[in-house]
Amino acid sequence: MTLTNSIPANISQEQKLHAESKVLKPSEEDHYRIWQAQASPYSYKVMTFMNYKGIAYKKVRASMQELDWVKTVAGQSIVPVMLSPDGQVMQDSTPIMIHLEEKFPAIKTIPNDARLAFIMWLIEEFGDEYMTRIQMHTRWGNEQNQNALSHRIARGLTFGSVDVDTQSLAPVLFDRQRGFNQHLGLVGEGVRASMDQQIEDLLAILEEHFLEYQFILGFKPSMADFALYGPLKVHLYEDPQSNEIMESKAPRTCNWIQTISDLGDPRGCAGQMEFGEWIDFDDGLPASLQALLAFIGKTYIPFAAIGAEACVKREKQFEAEIYGVKATFSAHQYRAWSFEQLQLRYESLPESDRRELDKMLVSASIMPAMMSGGILHNGLFDGFTPPFIKDGIPDARVKRMKEKQNNE
Repeated sequence: MTLTNSIPANISQEQKLHAESKVLKPSEEDHYRIWQAQASPYSYKVMTFMNYKGIAYKKVRASMQELDWVKTVAGQSIVPVMLSPDGQVMQDSTPIMIHLEEKFPAIKTIPNDARLAFIMWLIEEFGDEYMTRIQMHTRWGNEQNQNALSHRIARGLTFGSVDVDTQSLAPVLFDRQRGFNQHLGLVGEGVRASMDQQIEDLLAILEEHFLEYQFILGFKPSMADFALYGPLKVHLYEDPQSNEIMESKAPRTCNWIQTISDLGDPRGCAGQMEFGEWIDFDDGLPASLQALLAFIGKTYIPFAAIGAEACVKREKQFEAEIYGVKATFSAHQYRAWSFEQLQLRYESLPESDRRELDKMLVSASIMPAMMSGGILHNGLFDGFTPPFIKDGIPDARVKRMKEKQNNE
């Protein structure tokens, strides 16, 4: 009996479909290819953004075999990783979206008003860098989510596999994920209760906001929507235990998630095609948006500012007090670099815009903390050129970091 005949019929079909998803057919020369996973918020952040802008792409499942390829081209086993139509490797969700915003400008997701755009970037940064802590708390902090998600992730990794099955891989994944608790400050007295309160407060703010507005910045999607959509949809809304929290405490937020999910979908006229305008900064920010900024001031800002300082000092850990509870975190070099980009965005604004922004940023406890330590330059990323992998080198960022660390 040949090897092909020994493979169950549907697994053979899965392998065929998977192989076809990686190849551009003659009618697909303008398509991007995105290596993604069902449980990855950053994958869905990028894909829904592309759906909204009408950018053609093909989804490739990030199975175990594909993650080996991803690590080869990107230096890390992370998703999403994309190939442009001409075969260039693209990595890192926000730089990918910035590049696509410039390449496909017909449908805008960044406001023209630089003041409102900075508010958007601040919320986007919070969605990317602090929501990870909330995500990991809900996903791995209770037995129901632990069991469901270890099997869901295993199911994606073993698609088309005859060597490893979901049941044997799920416990391995769960054991690995538990190690992230210390990195994200999820260990210690009062921490878990504080995280539960943060989730309740954030959802209450969003519910109040979506009572008056369809999207984060008014009646048209922006990058802030996609950055918050990823973690709220892929983690809280789809994980079983936290889904109950979402449905019972945040029905309007669930409706917003569904709206974002349907963007660009012509089937059954599901995807919304007509939109209003972003809010007018000169009319003042809505109270609900100010409340969201205040939440960011109490969570993301101390976490990011102290963490960036620790990274510049090459410290491996730092302590921060968030929501009145102290926790110890691992210093994360990329997160420090990303915070630096936010600081640089603020510094690049005209002085008159900064003055007007400061009125609400001070009220939200974002300023002066965001800039009090100065711009914390992380030299490990000098020469980093996201979203493209420079000169075909597997993850120039990782390579450069290792080189610099070895020289210090």
